[in-house]
Amino acid sequence: MQIKFIYIILIELLEYAGHVQGVLLVFFDFLKTFIEKTQSIVNYAFERLPYNALNGLIISMIIVFFVALVFLLPSILFSKLYLSYRKKKTELLYQKYSKIIVRFLIDDLSEKELSDLKNVKSKFHRKILTAVLISIDTAESKLVSSEIRKLYLDMKLNEDSVGKLRKRWHHKIRGIRELSHMRVKSENKNIMEFLKRPNEILRIESQMGLIKLLPFVPFAFLDSQEKPFTVWEQINVFDLIRKKRIEIPEFHLWLDHWNDSVVMFCLDMIRVLKQREAAPKVMELLYHDNDLVKGKVIKTLVDLESEEAVGKLKKLFLLEELPNQINIIRSIGQLRLESEMNFLIENINNEEFKIRMECCKSLALVGVPGIVKLQSLSENGDEELKRIISHVLDPRI
Repeated sequence: MQIKFIYIILIELLEYAGHVQGVLLVFFDFLKTFIEKTQSIVNYAFERLPYNALNGLIISMIIVFFVALVFLLPSILFSKLYLSYRKKKTELLYQKYSKIIVRFLIDDLSEKELSDLKNVKSKFHRKILTAVLISIDTAESKLVSSEIRKLYLDMKLNEDSVGKLRKRWHHKIRGIRELSHMRVKSENKNIMEFLKRPNEILRIESQMGLIKLLPFVPFAFLDSQEKPFTVWEQINVFDLIRKKRIEIPEFHLWLDHWNDSVVMFCLDMIRVLKQREAAPKVMELLYHDNDLVKGKVIKTLVDLESEEAVGKLKKLFLLEELPNQINIIRSIGQLRLESEMNFLIENINNEEFKIRMECCKSLALVGVPGIVKLQSLSENGDEELKRIISHVLDPRI
């Protein structure tokens, strides 16, 4: 197998050599012409121009640029050829190791082949082996996943992954992905430290990794979340919840968190996941210092259909800023509470146009009693109120 693979590499190199020969001939012809032209220009400069400091500087710059060009062009050509060769080699190794891993899974490898596989020392080969193991492990079969994880540990590929955590941030991300996929928990503490880093991408990957590595407490990272929990991070976490079969926690456990962004994320999760048992804890946040949190609280209570919260919301109405006042009125309409029509009617003559509009909309949502009341109010109301009610009751809207 190894001899056959060497022959394949040699054939590929010969093919590249055939292509390179033509490229090199063209390159050296161009280089020869360029050198002759440059030499003639330099000679002209030395013979015709008066020699002074400026001319000397110009000539020196020409020589420096020429020397740099002579070194730069071959290095670019060599790097292109090397990258092309490296890519081809990666593809061949990937195919080779994919077949070997599949044979390992069906118990078709001899003892010698298995021993050779476990003794691979090349960092490049081990990197490809790790990628192959992760790609084959689709997590559809627990038996396959178990065998792949066992081979990963037997080959000590986990040590390579751990080593990546001590390098630059893009290596750290690769290491986190590998360790979390293979459920290697030895570095959980170090991964949790990455949650404090300013690099947002690294923080997101750390959160994703910890959710996989801590299946019984997958959201434990929220306890130590010091940086603002950005919308992008929240979307990634929610997407992982949606795709993976992860045990969903009681998100009200983090509603007392000092980080407001974490509290707002938990409120969103309570609302989306309809965790109605969290309603009493959510109501405690109605007096929160942050208006953004209060807005989330009101929206959450409405979506949880908590009628108990309406009384508290009405008491807070006059103390709140306009956005939260509108949310309170809107919540009464969404709950379709006929018993709260009087509250809406009391505020329908408010000086603020948006409040008047929301009161009319909420009355219409109550149903027939609300619509009848709007029609009655339209007869005796001012011109602005008549236009609002006409707009709300328009069947085309």
